[in-house]
Amino acid sequence: MKDDQNEIYWGNWMEFLLSCIGYAVGYSNVLRFPYICYKHGGGAFLIPYFVSVLLVGVPTLHMELALGQYMRMGPGTLWKHVCPVLKGLGIAMIVSCILNVVYFHIVLAWSLFYFYASFFPQLPWASCNNTWNTHECYVTGDVFGNVSGKAASVEFLDLETLRIDEGGALYYDLVPHLVITLLIAWTITYCAMCMGIESSGKVVYFTATAPYVMLFSLLIRAVTLPGATQGIIQFLVPDFSKLGTLDPWADALGQVLSAIGIGFGAIITLGSYNRRDNKCGRDSAYICTITSFTSITAGLVCFAVLGYLSRITGKPIDDLISEEIVIAFIAYPEAIAKLPSPHFWAIAFFFMLLLLGMDSIYGMIETLITTAVRFSKGRWENRKPMVTFFICAGLFTIGLIFTTRSGLFWLIVVDTNNAGPIVLGLTLFEVLAVSFVYGADRLGQNVKDMTGSRPNSYWILTWKYVCPIGAGFNFVVSLAKTEPMEYLGKPVEPWGVGIGILLTLLVLIWIPLGAIYQLYTAEGSLKQVKHLSSYSVVVVRFEGL
Repeated sequence: MKDDQNEIYWGNWMEFLLSCIGYAVGYSNVLRFPYICYKHGGGAFLIPYFVSVLLVGVPTLHMELALGQYMRMGPGTLWKHVCPVLKGLGIAMIVSCILNVVYFHIVLAWSLFYFYASFFPQLPWASCNNTWNTHECYVTGDVFGNVSGKAASVEFLDLETLRIDEGGALYYDLVPHLVITLLIAWTITYCAMCMGIESSGKVVYFTATAPYVMLFSLLIRAVTLPGATQGIIQFLVPDFSKLGTLDPWADALGQVLSAIGIGFGAIITLGSYNRRDNKCGRDSAYICTITSFTSITAGLVCFAVLGYLSRITGKPIDDLISEEIVIAFIAYPEAIAKLPSPHFWAIAFFFMLLLLGMDSIYGMIETLITTAVRFSKGRWENRKPMVTFFICAGLFTIGLIFTTRSGLFWLIVVDTNNAGPIVLGLTLFEVLAVSFVYGADRLGQNVKDMTGSRPNSYWILTWKYVCPIGAGFNFVVSLAKTEPMEYLGKPVEPWGVGIGILLTLLVLIWIPLGAIYQLYTAEGSLKQVKHLSSYSVVVVRFEGL
């Protein structure tokens, strides 16, 4: 809604909070957290996880909300006022949002196809009587022991949904049903976002709350399954020996940042539509609490289902759990196929995945819309449907590469780099800009100007020291990791790894380029250039740029 000065604000606080929760709670919470928690010691992993939430997650979220609320800008223009030397950080965030939105939509397209398939008289991943099945197909639970061949759920994903070449060859003919579902996904996004927050603020009342109805329904059903208790025990029983290395601490911090959605600029954009006196510190605590609760609940559901699957197949859980794509499109469908009323649970699960993905995307789409509108200096303010249409149409066209038979390969390349060095690099430069250039004390004063209350020492100390150290540590560890990228169980060829590195550079290169341009064009010494941010803030507050 607009006030008397024609400024756009959230209709009410609940619209804002639900939009932030919808953006933050997504695939990372529901699918990736159970896998990474199990990988790093089960219940023991909760120690580094909650340490990361308290010392980095909540303070960094508060930082982004406060900056957006005070400056009333998206990331595209904010950083040139906060830290002119790092103004390229805004462009980097926009490019990263584009990457995320494009490849998130293909996961939505997969979910739509599974949702559609859930209405078939017989769930297509539950039998080997389909046209795409091979003679090696078997139905999980009907055979035991070491079985050669492929499970029906795997063949449905590989041979029907994605139609990949099992030998690993990359073909670029389009998969028709994925093109259709991708178009449907983008059409839904356009309808929800065509008026910016004025439309998306109403949509989130459903899209941000309905997944919890589905999640709790799945939890109640999952914990009553045979073998569920064993699965939950394996999820929660701590293995403290795994905390002796850096990996669980680095992955915990990475999981927290990715689960909240830090570093993409979407939180800054959502905060920029808040009223001046909004309590952003309170909101950051609420959002992190809800995202953490969701992650743990999803972990209970996932391992209860895996415990049941282990019971009916005779396989240990170690052999069943893998990366999030396997959990979402193989493990869950297999278990659902064995439940009473499997169609109901399949529809509920994939509808939940759709809503989770949509909400996460909307925050990033709003960032792109806000950037375009504010870059036009208001000329496109009343043309948001047109701006949104061109953004959606352009990104749909780019995303068609993921609807080819090699789409899974490109998804792995993009996701591996975006979830690692890209988001961690953006977060690192963000906290460095605030901590060492703009100043944590100045940000604290900004919060006091808005809310009447200065942040306590917890916020100031974490902004000054803990967040930069944590973000720097995680960025270095992500670069030092030597785990190879894999496609169909084989290491990705060097040229594929090289493209992944180029994608990382495509995002992060804007930061040094922006710094070089600023230092080359600005007058005065480096120290004077650094302190330009204080004058820029005065200008922006009084001229309304």
